[in-house]
Amino acid sequence: MTKRKLKSFVKPTLFIICITTILLSSLSIIKNLKPTNEVEDSYVVNPIIDNVTPVVDTVEEKVSIIKPYTNESVKLAKSFYDKDASVEEQQQSLIYYENTYLPNSGVVYSNAEEFDCVAVLDGTVIDIKQDEILNTVVYVSHNNNLTTIYYGLKDVNLKVNDAINQKDVIGKSTTNKFCSESNSILFEVNYNGSVLNPEKFYTMNLDELN
Repeated sequence: MTKRKLKSFVKPTLFIICITTILLSSLSIIKNLKPTNEVEDSYVVNPIIDNVTPVVDTVEEKVSIIKPYTNESVKLAKSFYDKDASVEEQQQSLIYYENTYLPNSGVVYSNAEEFDCVAVLDGTVIDIKQDEILNTVVYVSHNNNLTTIYYGLKDVNLKVNDAINQKDVIGKSTTNKFCSESNSILFEVNYNGSVLNPEKFYTMNLDELN
């Protein structure tokens, strides 16, 4: 049998291959370990950063009550009859009709020209009536305790159960027997079964009327 001898370059080549294999294996191990470290780092950092909740201003803007018209030329014709007012003020708050003086349960607004009557708040139409003296009367509920009533209207294009928004047109002014002016409306506020002075109602906090 002939004995064979390795050539001189074989041993160095094998040595280099072994070293290269060891290095590649080491690099592979380090690479596999790196994501684990990132997960651990993320686990430590995320609760500190990701769970920070920004401060948000939650103050809600309060709703202001408006008057039942938008025309700036509309004026106050008859004020609310207040039993605690002076005799002179009470006399000016009486409505004269068919030789009878009646205490005004609301406020009469008038103008030389026709004007729109608008909703003072968001609400729902709960009733619409026709009256020989008061013309068309619209009742709007704003909550279980608060109802506003609009007397002496014409051109009302609403129906019962209609939802309306503040400033929506309810109807138009017209000639009414409760006012000598050519165009007028009577506005009334009913809270818990009692009438409120509308001129004071406009400045009230709506939350207190719920």
